[in-house]
Amino acid sequence: MNDARILDATGNRAAEGLRVLEDIARFTFDNRKISAELRGLRHEIRALFQGMEQDLLGARDAEGDVGVVTSSGDDSDARKGLKDTVQANCKRVQEALRSMEEILKSRGEHRAGKKIETLRFAAYSLEPELLSLFIRRLPRGVYGILGEKFSLGRSNVEVARLMVDGGIDVLQYREKLSDKSLKEIYSECCAIRKITADAGVPFIVNDYADVALMVGADGIHRGQDDLPVQALRKIAPQMMIGCSTHSPEQAQKAIADGADYIGVGPIFATQTKEDVCDAVGLEYLDYVVNNHDIPFVAIGGIKRDNLPEVLARGAETVCLVTEIIGAGNIEKRVQEIKERVGEQK
Repeated sequence: MNDARILDATGNRAAEGLRVLEDIARFTFDNRKISAELRGLRHEIRALFQGMEQDLLGARDAEGDVGVVTSSGDDSDARKGLKDTVQANCKRVQEALRSMEEILKSRGEHRAGKKIETLRFAAYSLEPELLSLFIRRLPRGVYGILGEKFSLGRSNVEVARLMVDGGIDVLQYREKLSDKSLKEIYSECCAIRKITADAGVPFIVNDYADVALMVGADGIHRGQDDLPVQALRKIAPQMMIGCSTHSPEQAQKAIADGADYIGVGPIFATQTKEDVCDAVGLEYLDYVVNNHDIPFVAIGGIKRDNLPEVLARGAETVCLVTEIIGAGNIEKRVQEIKERVGEQK
């Protein structure tokens, strides 16, 4: 009877923990892959005990459970935030599965015990994936990109500080080796990493995965001709990886490859990149909004006068390059754009 009580309690504990994790992956991060894997684990646990429901229910004694915490003053299960909730529930699931595994094996149900063991290791693998979502999540709001050519003689480091002071939501470093040495790029990224880290602003490096790793950036952004998303994920599993896309086919591939977010554009004609493709127009933006739930940044030729149209189509993260870094007062310009984005929410 007592081992049935253990199986009932641990089965419920594991399933409840998985449901909490699934809801966070599904509703907070809109992550279809991880939420589906968590749901699959939960269903497998429930399926393992099909036919035993009456025995388990009969063994349940919630009122007589000596381990129930009833004191309102007990703060042992207090949470500091959603990330803390994820960590606590991952541990709850793993510990419950271990207990369940041992009890099943002690009952001579070795095959069922080995099945639970497999599920336990799957739960171990999902924990870092879940936690990485807190790092790999593209913020809503204004996505800034640096570029000294358009910064009115100001350095990237100076502009980065002004953009951060203005409240930029995410910042990308984008320079070419034809304009700066790799040493200069690394030096600037070190300085900008400190500025963004102190302010809690995600910092993304365009193209240079090695530099991104060395300075501890939050993410890497790649174009269509750069290193594949899957290859980058191998060397930077915890980093946010973004991918520029210009067509439905490219969006689908980026999503299948595991990109955390995509760039959608150029919406309008732009001169901030020498190798940019023709403008894709608002039709491609409509396609992404209506067909995919991956976070995206609308980019390319967006100015204050056409920003309302982009926002009205469903963009929640927008990138205005020269409108910001080419402004006389960068802090004020960022604040103005943030107000416009906020009005649309």
